[in-house]
Amino acid sequence: MRRRIGAILALLILVTVACSVVDDGKVQRVNPPDELTDTLPTSTTAVTTTTQLATSTSGQETTTTLFTVPVRLFFIAGTRLNSVPSQLPSQFVPRQLLFQLQDGPPQGQVGAGLRTAIPPTPEITATLDGSGVAHVVLPDSFFDLMLPGDQRLAIAQIVLTLLTNIAGVGQVVFNRQVSGPAGELIAEGDQLTSADYQGLLASSTTEVDPIATPSQTTTTVTTTTVGG
Repeated sequence: MRRRIGAILALLILVTVACSVVDDGKVQRVNPPDELTDTLPTSTTAVTTTTQLATSTSGQETTTTLFTVPVRLFFIAGTRLNSVPSQLPSQFVPRQLLFQLQDGPPQGQVGAGLRTAIPPTPEITATLDGSGVAHVVLPDSFFDLMLPGDQRLAIAQIVLTLLTNIAGVGQVVFNRQVSGPAGELIAEGDQLTSADYQGLLASSTTEVDPIATPSQTTTTVTTTTVGG
């Protein structure tokens, strides 16, 4: 029995010594959460945030009012000329009339059976000198690919279209020699009038009167733009 008591006492002494070693090892009690920041090293974590912007679009209607005037363009039916209606901006220039002649007759029933003798290229220009005369500049190649019988018809198209639609202009002159209404040669700078070409109209008894004051029509065009 004494031996057992002695062994127990020896064991208790050994445990006490071991605990004092732990204390000497400076083991500290952690009391979370107040002292947590004192014992853990500070670390920085980079957080990347992606923000997707939602783009909303709203349709904004823009209304543009275009003022147009009626015009008459002359195209060929057989060996005669017919006029067809068209529209141009109210402040049109002679070049726009000539462009429509180069572009050819309109599609559909209005332009059925009609053609133009004027080649689509190159550009034909016309200017007004303020004295009632329109000066037309024909390119050098204007007659190159044109049939001889179409030469006078092409000139008739130009003269009648310009003089019918431009108020205050009564004569047309060309920068080069052209074919007259009967196929005769017209010298550069000689004046031609709409009366010269009355005989080439589909109905020779119908006179073409210049449009002195074109009636104005209004066309409303609505466009939609995308705004933020």
